[in-house]
Amino acid sequence: MEDLYINRCKAFIDFMLSQQQWSGLTKSNIDSWLNNFKDLNVSEQELIYKLLTNIIYFSENDVTETLKEGVFNCLSYNEILKEQINSGFSVTEHNLQYTHRKRINESCFVPLLDKDAPHESGNNICRILVQQGIVPQDRSVFIHKVPKLLVDNQIKRIIIVDDCVGSGDQLRSFWEETKIEDNDATLSIKELCQKHGIQAYYLTLFGYNKSIDRLKKEFPDLIIHCVRELNDKHKVFSDYSYIWKDKSERDEAFNLIDSLAKNAEIPTYGYACLDFAFIMHKTIPDWSLPIFWMESSEWICLLRRKNSNG
Repeated sequence: MEDLYINRCKAFIDFMLSQQQWSGLTKSNIDSWLNNFKDLNVSEQELIYKLLTNIIYFSENDVTETLKEGVFNCLSYNEILKEQINSGFSVTEHNLQYTHRKRINESCFVPLLDKDAPHESGNNICRILVQQGIVPQDRSVFIHKVPKLLVDNQIKRIIIVDDCVGSGDQLRSFWEETKIEDNDATLSIKELCQKHGIQAYYLTLFGYNKSIDRLKKEFPDLIIHCVRELNDKHKVFSDYSYIWKDKSERDEAFNLIDSLAKNAEIPTYGYACLDFAFIMHKTIPDWSLPIFWMESSEWICLLRRKNSNG
């Protein structure tokens, strides 16, 4: 007789798939990935199902709603709050929407591009911004087009947009190393903003809270806003992990996954030694566990990832 806990997990997985809560995954993806563990005993299989059913998963709709919230909170929340306070909270909804739309039209939204794969990561977020009508198409631009907008006095601020932050290395590289031609000068993004007297923002949907805090300290000239922050409770093998009932079970799960990863010749930990079980619609960051996204002759991935480091 098959294990009751595993049957309950299978029912939960079927529900999440049928309701598109795990959008971007199919039953075939799940079954192929679980086939990696076919030789495990029941106790070991329970650990794998526990890990799978505790994935932090943001569906297509979740990502869109998070992005809408992020643009508003990053760009307009404080301004609108001041308006409401100064008016005794009598400003109409129509006028508040006008304020938000005005601030959007005074801004440009720039994808944080991974030099190894410029078609992915932040660029996908910019596509959602335009496709969902969150910002006008002419306000979503690549970084090299920003100087022209500045010369024409079309914008007052730059919003660098990204999907997620693990270590923060990708933002560091983009902010410090990206070079932009501005007339006869070659400038970093920071220098470009200083020259033209505009404010730069970094808007990311998801991020590791310790990395977000470090980035805020490192880059005081950059206003950093993360919509949904993950912490050590969300890491699979941390002392505070939400997944396992106690230290003994966590250690047992680590030993199992570590052994399976080594046999498949893939790393146990993700980028920057991080160990999240985190997936967005149709993509997974490389700071999630590699057993979810890496492939080898001995291993089938759950979901192929889009290139993005940190």
